[in-house]
Amino acid sequence: MTSSLQIGPLAVPYLLVLIAATVFFGNVIAKHVDKGTEKTVENHFFTIFIVAVLAARVVFVIQYRSAYLPTPLDILDIRDGGWNAQAGVIAAWVYALLLLKWKSGIRKPLLLVMLGSSLVWIGGTIALAVLTKDHSPIPDLKLHSINGDDVYLAKFGDKPTVINLWASWCPPCQREMPVFEKAQQQNPDINFVFVNQGESKLQVEQFLTSNHLTMRNVLMDSSSTVGKDFEVKGMPSTYFFDANGKLTDSRLGEMSHASLLEKLQKINPRLNPPKKNQ
Repeated sequence: MTSSLQIGPLAVPYLLVLIAATVFFGNVIAKHVDKGTEKTVENHFFTIFIVAVLAARVVFVIQYRSAYLPTPLDILDIRDGGWNAQAGVIAAWVYALLLLKWKSGIRKPLLLVMLGSSLVWIGGTIALAVLTKDHSPIPDLKLHSINGDDVYLAKFGDKPTVINLWASWCPPCQREMPVFEKAQQQNPDINFVFVNQGESKLQVEQFLTSNHLTMRNVLMDSSSTVGKDFEVKGMPSTYFFDANGKLTDSRLGEMSHASLLEKLQKINPRLNPPKKNQ
């Protein structure tokens, strides 16, 4: 159930690895075709990459603008993973084609760079889709509610379910908890389950009280059994299951209202973006 690469103490999402590989191989080709000159193609390729990144972010923000309106500065916080990769690729090629039209002297080398980097991106995307494909069911693990009652995790498989693994000492977990609290209140047709990793009941209660959080389905996992079963690389880690209780997506790292909404729409297609006055 992992979607990240472990590098020492760091857990790097595979998508970020793919982006880095695409840029790296594109630069390698650009350096080769420039042949030690003024790095014309390499510089243009860097500009194309910047255009792609900006377009991917801007399109995502526009797509989920209603989620950003209450806190506009969140647009600048790219840690939420809010990107529209398809828009980025399209923008990169549109800008590259304009350069090919304007810069006749670099048409062949620039086209070679774009084709080479695109092949890496396409091949990597296909490989990730195959290697990370996982339709595992919600594990049938016994945990305890914050009140001490036995709760089997698999019981939540009756409708779309979000399982969030968190800890009170984790700053990203702290920041995203209000996001999940609001989502839980707004989406009664989706199960939200918050599995605390390795802490005591007192620590969890103090965290919820001090942050004025009212959340249902807060479960205790003092031995981090769920984390081991999910092969968690870091926290917060969030897993998205469809109405059949099958894993469809996961996210390592902090989520914003917009990035969470994007994931929720995948497990519940009937979900509409929140209205502006929400």
